[in-house]
Amino acid sequence: MELNEKLWEAFLPCIEGLYIIEEKTKVICYANAFINPLQESIVGRYCYQAMAGREGPCDFCPCLHEAAWQQGEVYVWDFYDRRSKQWYKIKNRLVDIDGCLYRLGNVNLVGDMMELGRDAIREMAAMQHLACDRDKIGKILEFESSHDKLTGVYNRNQYIADLEGAFQDVECAGILFFDLNNLKEVNDSYFHSEGDRLLCRLAEAIFTSAGRGRRCYRIGGDEFILIAPNCTKEELERCRKRILNTLKELDKGELIPCSVAVGSAWSPSGRDLGSLVTEADRRMYENKKVMKGVK
Repeated sequence: MELNEKLWEAFLPCIEGLYIIEEKTKVICYANAFINPLQESIVGRYCYQAMAGREGPCDFCPCLHEAAWQQGEVYVWDFYDRRSKQWYKIKNRLVDIDGCLYRLGNVNLVGDMMELGRDAIREMAAMQHLACDRDKIGKILEFESSHDKLTGVYNRNQYIADLEGAFQDVECAGILFFDLNNLKEVNDSYFHSEGDRLLCRLAEAIFTSAGRGRRCYRIGGDEFILIAPNCTKEELERCRKRILNTLKELDKGELIPCSVAVGSAWSPSGRDLGSLVTEADRRMYENKKVMKGVK
């Protein structure tokens, strides 16, 4: 059977998200029904406006034409949409057609990890006992062993493992240490649900603004760490500003703003990340004192 134009037109709306974007301008050339369920015309609009509701290009979205990315190579990354509160796995491929670069995209729904609460975790545990597919159970357990159940970012277990393994051979490194202010007061005054919302908002800001190759961890109740391997001191500072600006955007319309103290540390050598984390922690407490007006 030949896959003619009529069959393709019937087939494309049935697949999960497909889109084509002109790479340099970020203008949408095509989007199927998954991307555009209301059938509104988004062709001709900028992708960051139509798909992410942003005024400018997304900091976390890779510019494949600027990176040394080979045409035809598939680039896979994760995206959290704060409007739908869903996680998506995105696959991009760069194609040159008549001298113009196009980004072919495929979007798959992963699930809502930012809003996982205690009841949902208990339900997942119960489902694990009922499930017959051992492979799926293993994947769920593996995910839970390395990720924070509330926010969806990496947990302390993975943080320790990465310090001892994944980041052993980096040439240089930067650390951002975040501490959420007044979490206890918020929990006491507005219940823990509002405190959980603040933690998820901070995690979302760090995750979506961090950039490729950087990892975010929740290592304690209100403490988060971002490890940025092989980055310059200037890149680390730009990353810090992006995260705080994203947090301001996420705070709009919320009952309680997310106040956070931040400490940064950078070293031309990535051999002793533990000491670098200690330095970032110390600077975070200095920033916290300044924010509280303590001399």
